[in-house]
Amino acid sequence: MIDLYTWPTPNGRKISILLEELGLKYSVFPVDIGKGDQFSDKFSKISADHKIPVIYDHEGKRSIRESGVILIYLAEKFGK
Repeated sequence: MIDLYTWPTPNGRKISILLEELGLKYSVFPVDIGKGDQFSDKFSKISADHKIPVIYDHEGKRSIRESGVILIYLAEKFGK
């Protein structure tokens, strides 16, 4: 299971598209960057630099940030 922390930005959408293309089950947690949600204490624990998107891979028990890194991680993990 993958948790996706994102907002509807071009970089955030890239991850949603790949997750759908891979047919993976995932949960979306909106991070409203217009309201400053990225600076909340909860989100700071997931993303120290306060940037979206971020995924949390429950199977691998790890957080991954930066859209390009996330795309490569998911593609390699699922062999696509």
